[in-house]
Amino acid sequence: MNKKMMIGTVCLGLLLAGCTSNNKSLENQAQTSNSSIKQTTPTDSGTIASDSTKTSQIKVTVDEAIKAYEAAYPNTAVTSLDLDPSFGIYYYEIKGVDDSKEYEVKIHAETGELTKDREETLDQDEQNGVEKKNEALDLTKLKSLDEASKIAQDTVGEGTAIEWSLERDLSITYWEVKVQAGKKEVSVKINAQTGDVLEQELDD
Repeated sequence: MNKKMMIGTVCLGLLLAGCTSNNKSLENQAQTSNSSIKQTTPTDSGTIASDSTKTSQIKVTVDEAIKAYEAAYPNTAVTSLDLDPSFGIYYYEIKGVDDSKEYEVKIHAETGELTKDREETLDQDEQNGVEKKNEALDLTKLKSLDEASKIAQDTVGEGTAIEWSLERDLSITYWEVKVQAGKKEVSVKINAQTGDVLEQELDD
């Protein structure tokens, strides 16, 4: 009888020891898993680094994007170009006109894939070359994205360029570059040919 009790006690002890070991093993796995998650979770200080990672996805140059648009719509004039992330992916959005219609395309900034996004007839008062004359961008000797970004970042004094627009005001074609500096965003307008800073504005 005593032997049976002793054997039962020993077996119970081994069983409990095994459970404890399994619990510790599970705890170790959970700790390892949590540690792994923490390493991949971005912190506030990593915001700019994250923006830099996004911008590194931009493989297609401005010239290449414009040439792709012009191949899709020859004999038109480019009236605006925007480069910003939609759902975390950078796309060029390029608009242009001819004498009767307005066109818009989207170009994946990493792959160069072009999508014809919109085509519509101009208003009567914009036809026959009126809109083309008033809005066509000067695409000669454009400052590159890198050049415009450096000028904007130097002007702000810190931060990372995250969005770009190429537009026209009167006869001047300019880059508007948005710089993320900590928790603030600053827009800098730059003459697209000369690199002169035209305006600096803190975004709301």
